[in-house]
Amino acid sequence: MFIRRYLIIRLAVVLCVVISFFTPATAVPISEHEDASRRLYKAHGICVQNISTPKSTDNHISTEQIVGVYVRCIASNMGIWTDATGYQAKRVAKFFNKEHSENEVMTVVDYCNQKHQQMNLDLWAYEAYRCATAGRMGIWLREYMLSAKL
Repeated sequence: MFIRRYLIIRLAVVLCVVISFFTPATAVPISEHEDASRRLYKAHGICVQNISTPKSTDNHISTEQIVGVYVRCIASNMGIWTDATGYQAKRVAKFFNKEHSENEVMTVVDYCNQKHQQMNLDLWAYEAYRCATAGRMGIWLREYMLSAKL
């Protein structure tokens, strides 16, 4: 059960990244005062337009690396990631409805940042994202994405 769910989620992420590379998008500057769903839409446009597939010396590019480039780009453009400290826990907490505990979100984000911190910033962003969304935050994120009008 767990392995099947893991494979389906992983396949969905890879599929989204592959589709995003072929989706035409127009980059538009992002304002801190815009609605979060609008900022997400604009960040996607910027990332699809500006990201190229990472090059590897042995022509083997890991799925995690490709997804990590995209996740880090989205998070950076939305203002919730810095290369120095990783995810900005307080800013991440603002994306969820007020009914969810801001302290709980911040605790999870801080824990995942510290647990997965590494020199490869793309993998750090990807692994910390996977860690944070593995539990209830993943459900909240899915609810947020379904309610967002993109």
